[in-house]
Amino acid sequence: MIRLPHFALAIILAIGLLSARPLSAQDGQQQSRPFTPGTCGRVDPTYIRTAEATGGQPMFLQPSEMAVAGHLMRSSVSSSSDALLYATAHLGGQKRSYSIPIDTSVRSVTFTLSFDAPGTRITLQRPSGSAVVSGGGVEISEWTCGRIVTVDSPEKGAWRVELTGTGRFWLRVEATSELYLLTAGFMVLGGRPGHEGYFRIAGQPLARRPQLLRVTLSGKLQSAEFRFVSTGGETLQAIRMEGGDSDGDDHEYMGTETLPSAPFRVAASGRDENGLPFERWYLPQFLATTVEIVPPDRFEEVAAGTIHPLEFTLRNHGVSDTFQIIAVDSTGTILQAQPAQPAIAKDSTSKIIIPIAVPADARPGSSITVIITATSTSNPEITNGISQELSVAGK
Repeated sequence: MIRLPHFALAIILAIGLLSARPLSAQDGQQQSRPFTPGTCGRVDPTYIRTAEATGGQPMFLQPSEMAVAGHLMRSSVSSSSDALLYATAHLGGQKRSYSIPIDTSVRSVTFTLSFDAPGTRITLQRPSGSAVVSGGGVEISEWTCGRIVTVDSPEKGAWRVELTGTGRFWLRVEATSELYLLTAGFMVLGGRPGHEGYFRIAGQPLARRPQLLRVTLSGKLQSAEFRFVSTGGETLQAIRMEGGDSDGDDHEYMGTETLPSAPFRVAASGRDENGLPFERWYLPQFLATTVEIVPPDRFEEVAAGTIHPLEFTLRNHGVSDTFQIIAVDSTGTILQAQPAQPAIAKDSTSKIIIPIAVPADARPGSSITVIITATSTSNPEITNGISQELSVAGK
């Protein structure tokens, strides 16, 4: 099986000179500005939210520290690496500790730490108790607001990570191995009668009602169990999963659970083929929501040079609310939804139409992708989004 990275956006280099335009105070966003030596600078919080939601990591590099970017890039673009941990929280002067099991299949492991307040410290300890220092298969890069440590042929067993400091941190641990969490997603039963099957839902799962989760692990293992984990890396709840179809070393598990109210990720743990503990995480973040975007129930084919009305349904499972609809196509063009701010009562729906202008020179067989988001105007945490693809018809 060909394995793809979790997400194209692995790392965001949050350099102070990166801002495309200044933002006024009325925009409600931070202004980016050049870094002052010895500080971590400030960046638009949108970068931070995007990184966290996709499993990427904000890196606060001074322009003079770009020399260490090679180590960062090598660690972030590998398609054979898999996450063992992703955690972000505010230290507030307290110590945080994490135990990272390194199993038989791990050939190398990389610990990447970034933080927004200078003075944050990371201590790495091998299972034998010795501290990790440069040399002997260990590469360490340091900058004002981050550290990255790669260890080749790491000792098997539980590694210990300790963090101290005052600000917020982002810690990501990845391994190069043949055991990895391939996919995790929420499913729904669909299809024509007699041809039913499970399909991945569009957008985020719904809150306050059981949701069906499917997870696929790849590699040689003896056992596996699953849990939801918080943004800080703590266990939120166990997931009752049953093994399903297996194809060689690919193992499928399914289970139904009511979801946490806070943002969460899916983590797997168990025993590898030699009985050693393993840990694998799925990096994209989930957030159970009460607004649902229901895409068209048919394949959308459009003609070049026409205006195609893309219709979908917005369903409100929460209290009566008004939602802001934002739609953008694959060229970055903002599309006008009708209505743009529907008011929807509890357990009610609204039809939304987005006119899609198909270019006259669009090639038959090419596609147009539309990204649609719906966000509560009273609570921005209530949001959902889907991606809809349309195919240009042949003549």
